[in-house]
Amino acid sequence: MSPRTPEQNEQIRAESKHRIMEAAFKLIAKKGYDSTSIAGIAKEAGVAKGLLYNYFDSKEDLVKELVLSAMDEGDKLMGEMEGKEPNEVLQLLIMWFFREMRERPEHWRLLTELTLQIEKFDFVHNIVIGKMLEYIDIMAALLGQMGYEDPIGEARVIAALFDGIGIEILIAREDYPLDEMEKYLLKKYCNE
Repeated sequence: MSPRTPEQNEQIRAESKHRIMEAAFKLIAKKGYDSTSIAGIAKEAGVAKGLLYNYFDSKEDLVKELVLSAMDEGDKLMGEMEGKEPNEVLQLLIMWFFREMRERPEHWRLLTELTLQIEKFDFVHNIVIGKMLEYIDIMAALLGQMGYEDPIGEARVIAALFDGIGIEILIAREDYPLDEMEKYLLKKYCNE
């Protein structure tokens, strides 16, 4: 058996880090931040506790990385929409939000928990607030191009709707009418 190449080692490191992050999302979403330990995350990820510390200095550092990763996904999505018509971009954003709620509820559970307790998580506050304002500005620009009289106000309404839907899903879980709400928002904002 020949030694691993640097690329293979990097792939193994990336996979380990991804497993750790997914385990953290799952456990923190299920048990809460305070009730989730580094040892529990390592066990869930199937890695040694010491290996986890090769990637993250602390649980706080791990959660910060989770939030940054979620923000990067949003930035990537926005980049993919450059050059599209405003109505199409808004439609894709709404559809993306609901797809994420269906496919990755644990991610949203964690982000919602952090948001609801943001004063407790100072290390996340500036990241979240800055990104939220950036996304509201992007939505306001789209809504302005679509002819809305108060695009900033309307963008804040959409952001509040997304937040509220996220909270309601935490409470109602599979009983929440995701499909109906998605259709409603698409009809209201995109004439679908």
